[in-house]
This record gives sequence, structure tokens and C-alpha cells, in this order.
Amino acid sequence: MATAEKTMSVCRNSDFVCLVGVAACCAVLLMPITSLCEAAAVGRADEVVSRFRLGPFFEYRATREGGTFWAFRPFYSKVSDPLLDTRVTDVVWPLGTFHRDREQSWWRLLLAYGADNDISRKDSAWKAALFPFWFHGRSRQGEDYWALFPVYGHLPHVLMMDDIDFFLFPLYLNYAVNGVERDYYLWPIFSRTGEQPGITRTGIFPLYGETNKRGVEEHRYAFWPFWTSAVYSGRNPGSSWMLFPLCGRVSREKERQTLILPPFFSWAETDAAERWRMPWPFIETVTSPSVRKRSFWPVYGSVDRDDERRWYAAWPLIAHFNLASKGGRTERSRFFPFYVEEKVYRTNSDQEERVVESYRRVWPLYACETKHGESRTRALELSLIRYSGGIERNWAPFWTFYERTERECEVRHEALWGLLQYRKASQPERDLE
Repeated sequence: MATAEKTMSVCRNSDFVCLVGVAACCAVLLMPITSLCEAAAVGRADEVVSRFRLGPFFEYRATREGGTFWAFRPFYSKVSDPLLDTRVTDVVWPLGTFHRDREQSWWRLLLAYGADNDISRKDSAWKAALFPFWFHGRSRQGEDYWALFPVYGHLPHVLMMDDIDFFLFPLYLNYAVNGVERDYYLWPIFSRTGEQPGITRTGIFPLYGETNKRGVEEHRYAFWPFWTSAVYSGRNPGSSWMLFPLCGRVSREKERQTLILPPFFSWAETDAAERWRMPWPFIETVTSPSVRKRSFWPVYGSVDRDDERRWYAAWPLIAHFNLASKGGRTERSRFFPFYVEEKVYRTNSDQEERVVESYRRVWPLYACETKHGESRTRALELSLIRYSGGIERNWAPFWTFYERTERECEVRHEALWGLLQYRKASQPERDLE
């Protein structure tokens, strides 16, 4: 109090000295404070013990366990957590970000990206790329590779494929899936498929092609995609054909389907369900013993399952879902972009529900969240994402004028980036018993 009175006295005499005094008071407010609540919180991984801020532009904080955070927003931020052995550095996020999680690391800068499976080993798998032109790295099997698209290259294990090789694409392309090799010349016109037990292929794309799969399926096309057909045997025998884009028909033992101007108009029936599209995606209905779906997009739609209830109106503005899971359920309502609320319920042994997690956002005014016995409220809230580490580190402070956090033994209020602070601590519950 004496310090504050002296500061106010000096302020009456000099505006410049007043600003210095206010800054000194702010520094005092931002110094670490030790209390019974903090003593009870020893061992909490992210307990902040010191913090300094200059508006939303500069911030430094340190944790009890040696973690640090630096930010010069919106250009640079860096967080280090020795407990989890993680580091994250952002450069004008989302343009650039660099992550290290124990021995693994990955980074992205504009269209360039890279990763290293183990930075402590020189022979670990790694990759770097400038998408979509340059790719370079080492696979988990120790194979070095590089590619300069579309000139020449070799890429292992890309897009669920075993290997990709190309030369002056689309002049030549080779790839393998599940050990089956495919060659393309003037892709996709001329192709050759390697030996595959039980499967034979012939044809010249897109004029004509035929595939026989182990004698139980025969697929043909002519002037693809205008004519395709198939004959099935085995457990679900029958046939199908399509004259695109006019009509199609499926006649199998467990499935019947008629298509007009596919995919817009169709009727399908199986042993368990019936589906109508008239036309898709505007009107669609599905009826079965376990599912009932009605969609009149974008006006209204609903889906009812044994463990799920959801509906929408004026898509994508209004939506609601209720999803049951083992031991609880999740309920979410949305009026985009202005309102969203989500609650997670858990059921105890007496089959009574209780809320264990909740979230509410009234955009752009505020957002509040309760989880693991802690709650947080802040205003304003301009982000439309519940949580994004990059946004929290680099952008959220620009619109966070007020923040309230509540834990087991304290309630903290902060406004104007720490310039105004108030904290109320209470005894831990064990001391009150």
C-alpha cells in the first residue's frame, strides 16, 4: 500500500514518472506469489511461477519444473517442457512451426515439411519435401530416396502404396500395392499389372478392359467411364451394369439397386435396409432395424441409431448430436458460428449421470470450459476452434481481454494482459474436514 501511495503522489507531479510508476506496479503484480494453494499444487506439471507480459505482444513465463515460454507475437513463439521433453517453435504461425517430442521431430514452413523419427540416431528414418516438387529422405528400412516431380524419382511407402517410381510423368509411372506391381505408359492410357495369384487383367484404357478375380468376379468396361459391368458368384451372386450418366442396375441375391442419372436418383434394398435418393444429396432416406435417416438437405435432416441421435437444420448453421458410449455419452449443440455447447456425461454404478466436462462458446463474446475439476472463462473469443495450440500461443492473446480460471483452491481474474489481477485462495478440502 505504501508503494502504491508513493506512486500516486509522483504521478501528480509528472506524467512521465507516472508511467514509470505504473510499470513498476505491474511488475510487482506479475512477480511470483507463494500461497497455500500453490503449496498444495506442488507436482502439477504446468504450475506457472513467474510471468511477464507487455500487452499481447510480448510474453515470458516459467513453470515450477523448469518449463519456459517466450512469445513475440505474432512473429515468434517458443515453448519448452522438460517434463514431457517437448519443444515447439512457431514462426508467423501457421506459416511455420517446428516440433520436437522426445526423440522425434517434425517441421513445416509454407509448402516445405520434414520429420525425423529419432534425432539421436544418424541412421533413423527421416524425410523432407517441398511439395509437390522435391522429396528426399530415408525409409524405416534404411533405404535412401529422392524425387524431383515430374522429372524422375523413387518414393517408398506413399499414399498406402509400397513404392512409386516415375520418369517424365505421365510418360512412365510404376507403383506397387500389397506386392502387386503396376506399370503405366502415358498414364492412364496404357498399363500393365504384375502377376497376382487368381487375378487376370487385359485391356487398353479407356477403350476396353476386363478383370477376372479368382473366378468369382468378372469386371468389364468399354469407353470408360460410360459403360461398366460385373458378374458375381459365390456368397452373393448376381450382376451389375451402368451406362453413365444415364442409368444403372444391381441385381444380386442380397442387394437390389436401380439408378437413374447416377448418383442423383437411386433406390437400393438389401436384407437389412432400404435407401432412396431423390435426388442426392438433397433428399435421402435410409430405413433399417438399427438406423433411420431422413435428409432434406440443406433444410433439415436427422439420423437415429441405437447409440446415436443427430439432426441438423439450415445446414451448416444448426446441428445437434447425442452420442452414447460405454459408461457415458456426449451431447453437442451448435448454431454456427455464434453458439456451441458440448457436455460429456459419465454414469456411475447407480446409473446416475453427472457432467465431467463441459464447453460453451458464444462467439465472439466469450468461451468457458470445465474439465478435470478446473474451469476457464475468457472474453473475447474469436477462434471458432475449441483448442488449437498454435492459436493459443500466437493469436488468442490479441483478443483475450479478460480471463477467469478456477481450480481446487483458487480463483484467479486477469484483465488487459495481466495489468489488472485479482486472486482469491481457499483452504484445500482436506484442511476443511
